[in-house]
Amino acid sequence: MTIAVIATLVSLFAVAWPGRAPRTSPRVGSPTNSPAAVSLTGVSLTDADGKPVGIVEIAPAVVLIVDGCTCEELIRSTADAVVTAKSRARVVVVAMRSPTLPSELNEQVSVRSLADPNSSLRASVPALAGDRTTAAVLINDRGRLVKAVRSVTSPEEFKGELLSL
Repeated sequence: MTIAVIATLVSLFAVAWPGRAPRTSPRVGSPTNSPAAVSLTGVSLTDADGKPVGIVEIAPAVVLIVDGCTCEELIRSTADAVVTAKSRARVVVVAMRSPTLPSELNEQVSVRSLADPNSSLRASVPALAGDRTTAAVLINDRGRLVKAVRSVTSPEEFKGELLSL
């Protein structure tokens, strides 16, 4: 019994010893790693009245997840970028609670505020799972992920993909 306990402790120290690089197997690309394979059709957000709004109802869209940030300049510049790109996309601003939209938004694009109290959108996008920074999620007209950008600060980070929405 003593030998078994010692062997267990030695192997525990060997695995957890600092400075030892963990062994990882190489990741083989799978369809779930590509944005086109991620369907968001099952995700629902909530409007100001508490009614569910399905992703397909707002698609195509640039969804800005702005938990803890007013991000007024990002919202304005994203609306302007959608107009400049002549995209059919809407701009949807999402937070845990329905965020207040800034004034003086470009009237040529639909900008909507929705809530995601359970962070279901973040959880559904592999690149954003566990992330708490401001993010942009581009969704095509079929409710599929086109691109996800963590720590987004400008629409320049997804400008090329706006044309496909």
